[in-house]
Amino acid sequence: MKVIKTIKLHECMISSEAHTIMNALNNSEKKSMFVGGCVRGALLGEEVSDVDIATCLKPQDVIEKLTSIDIKVIPTGIEHGTVTAVMKDKVFEITTLRKDINTDGRRAVVSFTDDWLEDAKRRDFTMNALFADMEGNIYDPTGQGIDDLEARKVVFVGDPAQRISEDYLRILRFFRFYALYGEGEPDSAALKACADASDKIITLSKERITQEFFKIMSVDNPVPILDLMFKNNILDLFDFDEYDSKFLEYVCNFQLRFNLGFLAARLFVLAGLKPENIKTMKNFLLFPKVFLKDIEAISQSLKMDNLSKEHSVKVSIYKYGRVATAQTLMIELANDRVMSRYASKALDIIQNWKVPDFPINGNDLIQEGFKPGITLGKELKKREDAWIKRGFKN
Repeated sequence: MKVIKTIKLHECMISSEAHTIMNALNNSEKKSMFVGGCVRGALLGEEVSDVDIATCLKPQDVIEKLTSIDIKVIPTGIEHGTVTAVMKDKVFEITTLRKDINTDGRRAVVSFTDDWLEDAKRRDFTMNALFADMEGNIYDPTGQGIDDLEARKVVFVGDPAQRISEDYLRILRFFRFYALYGEGEPDSAALKACADASDKIITLSKERITQEFFKIMSVDNPVPILDLMFKNNILDLFDFDEYDSKFLEYVCNFQLRFNLGFLAARLFVLAGLKPENIKTMKNFLLFPKVFLKDIEAISQSLKMDNLSKEHSVKVSIYKYGRVATAQTLMIELANDRVMSRYASKALDIIQNWKVPDFPINGNDLIQEGFKPGITLGKELKKREDAWIKRGFKN
């Protein structure tokens, strides 16, 4: 392959651990190179967290070479040629060059190869089909990756419809990558192929849909990409009409302004602040229990008086927690931006107020003559409500 350009690699790609692994996998020939996100990040000057390596070596050869020098290797996806090397606190995903033999849109049967172009041709986007060696030499087998990356164009390798038919998750990946790297109008051929195959998304597992969709929702401002997805029928699986793009954008902007980004709140706003729409979304997404708990807390907090009053802020914190109260504030600010004058004071209370303990318990009431049971519980609740109403004072 021809060297396209030479760059300075990210420090995690030239660490002692990376050197040790690459030296073990290479000999007189270049049998292994960095690939994908770490190369893309190095080219863009961005932070790199994951280091992926492509190799001509078969998975078993990779395992033998690394374990012989006491590097821990986990066969994370060995049927597809992938193993994970762990050295100290650093993780490297190593995958044998491969080509697809058979695909059904959800999984692929692959065969291993030593042809870098064959491996590049089966990847999703041209910007993800770039390779780099330890000297920082960049290789672009498709001939498009560098140009597309520099132009901020998210382009499928080869025929978009063919790439999508190999794995329907690539529909969601296209929109995620466009949200992160795209500029200008999206590639028309890619957009059409995604729209044409949008009904296939439902064939994917909840786990895979959730992983990609949550990443889309986590970008600084997901609204433009969500609008594009709704326009192209990508999100028809969310069968509700309450989505308010402008309102969600306001919420995201306030989260960024106050450094309070929170995915569960964004999902609740996407659902029109309606718990029943969360139930609809659960048909296709896996909501962690903590998300559902947080959404319920936000829902209850929103039913209170608005958070422009000190007492209301404290009551919300006491009943629903600091996180839910902070996100309720973001939603209230989006709904009534005049409230922003109260935001700093409310956030100061949310962050610093020491939550008091209710000074009465069941034993206290028993000593007063109450018997254990429903009546005691009601009396305890009545006194707690009165204590809260009095400003958390006896």
